[in-house]
Amino acid sequence: MTLACFDRPVGIWKALRNSKLAKLSGFGSKSLFGGSALVALSMVASACGSAPASAPAKRAVSNFAVPTSSTSPVALHGAKATWQLRNPLSRMVLLPAGNNELVILGGLTAADTSANGVFRLDIANGALSPDGTLPAAVHDAAGAVLGSDYMVFGGGSVSTVSSVEAVPLSGGNGTVIGTLPQPRSDCTAVNVNGSVVIAGGYNGSAADPAVLATTDGTTFRQISTLKVAVRYPALAALGNSVYVFGGVEVGGQNSGRLSAAIQKIDLSTGTTSVVGSLPQPLDGAMAFVLRGNVFLAGGDSGSAANPVSNSLVWRYQLGQGLTQVADLPLAVSNAGIAVSGNTAWIVGGEHNGKTTAMVQTLSASGN
Repeated sequence: MTLACFDRPVGIWKALRNSKLAKLSGFGSKSLFGGSALVALSMVASACGSAPASAPAKRAVSNFAVPTSSTSPVALHGAKATWQLRNPLSRMVLLPAGNNELVILGGLTAADTSANGVFRLDIANGALSPDGTLPAAVHDAAGAVLGSDYMVFGGGSVSTVSSVEAVPLSGGNGTVIGTLPQPRSDCTAVNVNGSVVIAGGYNGSAADPAVLATTDGTTFRQISTLKVAVRYPALAALGNSVYVFGGVEVGGQNSGRLSAAIQKIDLSTGTTSVVGSLPQPLDGAMAFVLRGNVFLAGGDSGSAANPVSNSLVWRYQLGQGLTQVADLPLAVSNAGIAVSGNTAWIVGGEHNGKTTAMVQTLSASGN
């Protein structure tokens, strides 16, 4: 096994440990949260450094109506939830489930193992209930709600995978319903009017700058190409655009460096441009939209090998840049992010590279 096979940077000791863990069979009965869901390492079928599949033809996206920008003042207040996860978890897919609930799919444990559990999380009291399992344990996947399913696109475990996993909204075990054009991890997805847009990522050996769209999780079309190829970016959709914040550059003279680029994907034309810069390079930040405003929270500065987590929360406005509006109680990166009502929930994540069980909220007030 070589370090190039891993979908996230690891030290030699982690590589040796993970190589050993991959051969063990005793993880199937251990629960992430003290329940009965499975935790396992996934020995994926796709090989490291697989040759990229032919990219689909680039097409602009039409009829992608999403919330429009608001100029109304919005104040954010950061707070710790009165409860936390039973065990630390990061790099999961976190999606809204309605009825004051969120769904957690997969993720990375504090022991650096990928998870295949699906849990329903009651945000009123932190109660967790098993809601199924993923066919393959993954972390650093993209996720979205599409039709009657929670979708998990790609991700990594021992290597980067191309599978698309679907879990019914009503609960139950997931199934593999399709594949991405090539293996992909460290990517992010956003819902846009019945479709899902996926951007950023890594195929196990190189960047994947293709911006993809799908309406069913089985067929994908390339709608644009990132100007700055990155993994671990943050994404938010507003108006007729998807904004891509930071990440780790892959390829070129800046490969491996954190990026400060703010990229805008125009869904009507299929073009991508760099429209600004972050106050500092960041990867693993969390972007979200509340009341027609785009916000960016957390993320890591420093370097991929020595991350320094950030607690700042910014509001982003095209043409005006970033304005700090709040602080997170705990500086984190690579957390789950989902919006319920007027509150963004930031679940788990990593503080200076160490996985946390903390749950934080950013609540909106104002007109």
